[in-house]
Order: sequence, then structure tokens, then C-alpha cells
Amino acid sequence: MVVLERFGGDLDSVLALETEEAREALMSLPGVGPKTADVVLLFSKGAATFPIDTHIARVSRRLGLVQKTAGYEQMRRELQSLFPPERYGQAHLLLIQLGRSYCRAAKPLHDACPVRDYCPKLVDCP
Repeated sequence: MVVLERFGGDLDSVLALETEEAREALMSLPGVGPKTADVVLLFSKGAATFPIDTHIARVSRRLGLVQKTAGYEQMRRELQSLFPPERYGQAHLLLIQLGRSYCRAAKPLHDACPVRDYCPKLVDCP
């Protein structure tokens, strides 16, 4: 209802804004936080932003890609610095897949993990 009232039911005007301005406009909508705004911007506009979900947060912390205490914005900035902007979408989806398939919260599949050799948690494991 709010999108209909504020934007005439069409987010094209929001997506035409500069990324940070569009992000703020999206987050002004009820129930839209940083992750949802970043997903919309990345996959609808191709904007240079990196959405963080629970899988990405878990995998990134375990692999040492981000600080263990990093919050959403710090994690987003740190991951953005690791990948070229044109690869954000691909990296986002691959990290989610890694988290769902191997680096699960409970019972991670260490032996089958395709990045096992790069995981600081497993480097000293036999």
C-alpha cells in the first residue's frame, strides 16, 4: 500500500536515483531494512552493493573475510572491498550457496567443503 501511495505502485523512480539515495528511499518503507534494500538494488538495478544475510555473515566470519564482530554495514563494506562491483551478485549467490550446502550453522560439512584448504578454522585440522 505504501509503495502505491508514495511511488504510484512503481519503484522505477526510486531505482533511477543514485544508489545511496535509492537505498535510503527503500529503507524508508515499512519493513524494509538494509538487506532487503540491498537485494532490490543489486538484482533490480545492478547497483554496486553487497547484501548480507545470515549465510553470508556466517561464511564470511568463518573464512576470516570480515571481522567476527562486524555489523551489517561494516561487513558490507569489507566484502565490497574484496570483490569487483561487477561480481557482487555472483559472489553474493556463491557465498549463500556455500553457507547452505557446506558451511551450515549446525553440522558443517568440513570434509566436503570446496574451500576447506582456505578455511582458517580447518587449516590446522588433520
